[in-house]
Amino acid sequence: MIRKQVYRSTSKRVSEGLPKLPKLYNWSTLLKSKSVSSKTLESIIGELASPGIILLNQHCDCVFTSPGWHQLSGTVRHPVTGSEWLNAICDEDKKSVYEGCREAIKEGKPYLTECRLSHRLCESPDTWISFLAKSIFDENGCFTGCLVTFTDITNQKVTNESLRRLTLHDSLTNLPNRSLLMQHLQTALEPAANKTIALVFIDLDGFKLINDTLGHRLGNKLILEVSERINSAIDPTDLLARLGSDEFTVIVDLNGCNDRANRVANDILNAIKKPIVVDDEKVHISASVGIAVSKAGISADKLIQQADVAMHNAKKRKGNTVQFHSHEFTAQNRAKLIVSSHLHTALDLNEFSVYYQPQLDIPSNTICGSEALLRWKNPQLGSIPPVVFIPLLEDRGLINRVGEWVLSQACHMQAQWQNDYDSLNTTVSVNVSSLQLHDRHFLNKLKRILDSSGLPPERLVLEITETVLLDEYVTKCNLLQEISALGVNIAIDDFGTGYGSFLYLKKHPIDHIKIDRSFINNLFNCEENKAITNSIIDLSHKLGKTVIAEGVDKQEELDFLMMRGCDIYQGFLSSQAIPSSDFAVKFLQTKQYTETA
Repeated sequence: MIRKQVYRSTSKRVSEGLPKLPKLYNWSTLLKSKSVSSKTLESIIGELASPGIILLNQHCDCVFTSPGWHQLSGTVRHPVTGSEWLNAICDEDKKSVYEGCREAIKEGKPYLTECRLSHRLCESPDTWISFLAKSIFDENGCFTGCLVTFTDITNQKVTNESLRRLTLHDSLTNLPNRSLLMQHLQTALEPAANKTIALVFIDLDGFKLINDTLGHRLGNKLILEVSERINSAIDPTDLLARLGSDEFTVIVDLNGCNDRANRVANDILNAIKKPIVVDDEKVHISASVGIAVSKAGISADKLIQQADVAMHNAKKRKGNTVQFHSHEFTAQNRAKLIVSSHLHTALDLNEFSVYYQPQLDIPSNTICGSEALLRWKNPQLGSIPPVVFIPLLEDRGLINRVGEWVLSQACHMQAQWQNDYDSLNTTVSVNVSSLQLHDRHFLNKLKRILDSSGLPPERLVLEITETVLLDEYVTKCNLLQEISALGVNIAIDDFGTGYGSFLYLKKHPIDHIKIDRSFINNLFNCEENKAITNSIIDLSHKLGKTVIAEGVDKQEELDFLMMRGCDIYQGFLSSQAIPSSDFAVKFLQTKQYTETA
């Protein structure tokens, strides 16, 4: 109340005259120092290039401007009266700045804000300033003016914006990253948004192989080209983000059209699959796409998870396809989680066993070998199919330990059969995962198992997939050559479905070729399968390889293979995989040794 009375009593004095600073303000009094004259202080302030300074009276009219303010605002240096100083502030910020100064004068409290300078006056269209207004009172508490400082913070704003972009955008493609994607998803999923969106999850097929082959520099160029193609396939209203590596997502506003997500996804697939030329290298690539549609109350994390699950289901279908998320996927994943929890203790609890499926020599119709196959029976879950738990063993990092156990069981069993049955001339085949081969101790483990079991190495066949032939680690270490040098045979399993070719068979010590069951099961439904099977047999024989057909379930299939000169077969026609004791009785006892199963 006292301050307001003083304020009114000085209003006439403050507003009198032109902005001749020494006549208006007693600066030495303000500084409580009689040694500094008003003229000297004005000279000091006038020499300040930065920050810019202006003085306002109680009506927010300007009564003094420093050279620094003229330089910063881009105005010519002449006396500025009244509210002309506001012309230096951009139109969007002018009102808030003026009201802030009024409040600072009225309440006597500092007012600090950030604003932009007017484009019309300032040479730089993006000049940001820190604006500080503070009322000044003399020793009696009387208002004498409002001091306003302008400080250029443009560089700071640019730096902050750059940091913000770095934290919210992908450094390679400049697309929104996961953090910014989450912000957009959370906004779009708010009830107030009142919209239904779809999240399209894109993962490139076989990108790791391309990246490892061409190198990271060309891999980055490929990612840039793919991001541009995806961006060209979507609408401007859709948001494209890169989650990392070869994963992208698109937020699609369905706008009442539920089929729009599917159309966008297929447009993306078509854009990606066109050949890409990177530094004279022509690359063919495809993608697996998963789609999840928002429901009321769903979170951003949950929507991403659903789209991710759908994408992985698309990838299981050999890629280059689109899959929508369904509750069935969720149920399958929940089932896998339950199975995984039991899988970790299955070996210690003796829940695993090894079954054997016979391999028969086609010309003589006699037993010549067996394939050791892992089986799992859990007390709570019952029998779990290998197609379910084998991938989980690999995903959970358990395949090395379990695979070593299977190899040991099979070698000891075959060695026992060699002792129990005179003149037995059979082999045992064991599947070996590429992850097992990446174990640097694998060769030593193999030698130790052969020594402890007493099995001659030539009685063991290790089955590997075609992709192992392309494995850089296996090639560099000459691992297959080391295995072959021990006397162990090597077979390529599921031949014809992977990336391998007959060229790789010449480079590696391969003894047997196993024709994939998918060709055998459809021999009489597809002429191409007949041609492929026939070609595999002919070319393998020319390369000196033994040919084994798996999945032979019908007599007509065996007849076809016999006419084409296939060497060995296995399948339900002879027997399914059975326990070792049953196998011995059915196939190895002397009286049945040469009989058909």
